[in-house]
Amino acid sequence: MSIQTQSSRSMLARGLSILRCFRSGEPELPLSEIARRADMPKATAHRIIAELLEEGMLERGEKGLRLGVALFVLGARVPRQIKLRDLTFPYAEKLHRLTHGSTFVFISDLFGPDAALVDAVRRAYGPGAGPDAEAENRASALAATGIFHAYGGSGAFPPRGVPAAVEDRARVLAQGFAVVRSATGAVGIAAPLLTAPSTAVGALAVAGPADRLQPARVAAHLRAACAAVSRVLQGTPELVPVW
Repeated sequence: MSIQTQSSRSMLARGLSILRCFRSGEPELPLSEIARRADMPKATAHRIIAELLEEGMLERGEKGLRLGVALFVLGARVPRQIKLRDLTFPYAEKLHRLTHGSTFVFISDLFGPDAALVDAVRRAYGPGAGPDAEAENRASALAATGIFHAYGGSGAFPPRGVPAAVEDRARVLAQGFAVVRSATGAVGIAAPLLTAPSTAVGALAVAGPADRLQPARVAAHLRAACAAVSRVLQGTPELVPVW
């Protein structure tokens, strides 16, 4: 392998490490935090970020940098995401009607612990409606992340950023769902979409005001929906992730 090829691969890896600094519930990050998480000097991070900005992979926000539209466009073309969305979205709509909460479809990140949002059906927000969309996004994403740690079998549990309100891994596996209660008054409940008894390729989640959603009732609906989707997934080899 030539020195030039080695250099190109190194720059690609550094660029990807910057993009992977962004986690669920963190729309923007300052340069200093990106450099710290990517474990590189600020000057190096600044240079690579400039190129990512030019390519539309990153954008400047009010408080820092955020992922760009170009990444969204690429992600929308991922076949596994499209198939999972088409299969699960009707169940997300039904869960929304049954629970009156916001419902979410997540796919697992094969290169990290995060849950990637595929689609959502949101409840109405307004005065007196409880937590806002961002609070529900975070609660549902953290619950789904807890599911992926429990069923993916990698890393420590609970994962970094998931509050103690998420039950331990053994309990999540035993009950078949995870719950996150946030300080902002939102509750998120997630259950796995399984391609094998212990492998979750995705998750369905419901989020809403903690004083209005009953986790046990919501979990019953979630588990029924996920069981139906999982039966189809287990007959769809192309959706099975390579771990």
